[in-house]
Amino acid sequence: MLLVATSGNPRPLRTTLDGVPYEPRPGPPDSRRQIRLLSPRVRKNRRSLARLHTAQEVNALIDGLTIGRGRGDQVSERPQANQELLASYRAVEVTRHSIPAGKPIYFDEASDWSGFEFIYVLKGALTLVQDEGDVQIHTGDYFYHAGLPESAFFRVEENTEVLMVSSPPSYHLIQQEVSEMLALARSVEEKDEATEGHCHRLERLAILTGERLGLSGERLVNLSYAAYLHDIGKVRVPSEILGKMSALTDEEWQEMRAHPAHGEEMLREKPFLRIASRIVRAHHERYDGTGYPDGMRGEEIPIEARVIAVVDAYDAITSERPYQPPLTKRQALEELRLGSGTHFDPRVVRAFSSVLAEDRPDAQTVDV
Repeated sequence: MLLVATSGNPRPLRTTLDGVPYEPRPGPPDSRRQIRLLSPRVRKNRRSLARLHTAQEVNALIDGLTIGRGRGDQVSERPQANQELLASYRAVEVTRHSIPAGKPIYFDEASDWSGFEFIYVLKGALTLVQDEGDVQIHTGDYFYHAGLPESAFFRVEENTEVLMVSSPPSYHLIQQEVSEMLALARSVEEKDEATEGHCHRLERLAILTGERLGLSGERLVNLSYAAYLHDIGKVRVPSEILGKMSALTDEEWQEMRAHPAHGEEMLREKPFLRIASRIVRAHHERYDGTGYPDGMRGEEIPIEARVIAVVDAYDAITSERPYQPPLTKRQALEELRLGSGTHFDPRVVRAFSSVLAEDRPDAQTVDV
């Protein structure tokens, strides 16, 4: 059961996660999972809770009491997802999570799990995505659960920080699972300086385009993973090929074109990245069937891979590269239009064009 408490609602309102209204009945709690929107008295405690996110601990005068010093407000030009272990005692952990706007997050299905997770929103806004009627979650609201029979998906509406109390501890497990993959993705950018920031830009625009195409929930999460990690297979491509200033030989192209398959092999070892691995494998397929590695065409190509193909091409041709000057946004959109129906899915090109028109004031939509 996932329970959501919002601080502005004067009376209880309950719905199941799939959007079907649920009214409480006397007797034992209903066995179905439910989301409860309550009116907790948490506003007065928000300041003290906000002081808990800390980067440094000092000894207090009272024996056994530890005080954490806050870092103050920090402004980042490019907010990134981050998690920080604040405190742990026996089977309980307290962590602070920073989540950039637009990034989908979820709590996985774990119906046989015997743990507990409590999440308090320090600042920002989330939306719990349901089939019928989303639930808004704002600063001062909280939610908790003790195991879910199906996954719960959230959309991050603005840069958000949450405080999580969990038992049993999961911080180090999550760190090991995620940071290993992120470090590999960053190592690709380090091998090829021209692609610095490429993964973050691609992930953000891919999510926006996926939403425009109607993707949500688990599909949007997998798109997010695949977009950020799409080039991870390049860690197996020699640096001299990645950074070569002149044209690649046939043998070098063969090495370069193996990176989607390398990426799939690396990601499918992690259960939570298995679907994303198939998207990564297909992100260089072409709509007319002339791509690689499998020569898939049209609807055979996962829609998530078709999205990445368009966004990846746009970012590449509008970025400064050693072998070519960047195109303007208008020129880049024209290139996408010319490739629509052959290289790219026309529907994805239209969706991406409309996203850019809203995301970047000087961008122009294209008709395909």
